[in-house]
Amino acid sequence: MQVSPRRCRHAERGQATLETAIFLPAFLLVLFGVIWTVQSSVINERAQVAVRFSGLVSDEANPYHQYSLGALYDGLPGIAPAEVYTCITPGPDALTNNPTNGTFPGPQSPSFFQPTGTVNGTCTPGPTHLSGGTMASPMLFVHTQSTVTTSVSVPSYLQSALGANQNLSATQNFFDGPDVQTILACYAELGTAVEQSLQHTTLNVSSPPTPLPESPNTAPLTLSGSC
Repeated sequence: MQVSPRRCRHAERGQATLETAIFLPAFLLVLFGVIWTVQSSVINERAQVAVRFSGLVSDEANPYHQYSLGALYDGLPGIAPAEVYTCITPGPDALTNNPTNGTFPGPQSPSFFQPTGTVNGTCTPGPTHLSGGTMASPMLFVHTQSTVTTSVSVPSYLQSALGANQNLSATQNFFDGPDVQTILACYAELGTAVEQSLQHTTLNVSSPPTPLPESPNTAPLTLSGSC
């Protein structure tokens, strides 16, 4: 018994149509999932750029305010409060290109790679120290922590597994050498000695201050509790 070529062709076409009906929706779901993953990855990378820019600007060197003689006098315990740490909060410009702010100098982000949720940024500065390991004494630093949080909408067919929105966040810690005022504030013994030397609070004719030794004391200073 012979099967006509026309019937074979119809059977092959029917099989191809059935395979297309089965696999095309699955292929489109995978394709749209990949596109959404790329979108989320780019937005997350933009958030990383935002916090890196925040740390770069916050740690910008200013020798006059950090290491000058004027900063030394301003940092004395009895003269003025210690250094006020500046921290530039990472703004949304790196992700949303808000033209009213213009605080981010980098390239703009296309609309497809912009988050759907609100962009929130925080920046926390202050002194900190590292200790332990093989270090003989704690090391003093100025620490800045920058954080950016936002969210992107999840495609409807993935919301059952991921929720309506996917939260994205980026956090980085930045460390810089301490300025004069931080050193005086964190080492109370040193701050008191410098204050007495510059203000002559212990100077009198009968008992002049002890001169500095030719070989400075190499014992580590004690950090105050706030540092």
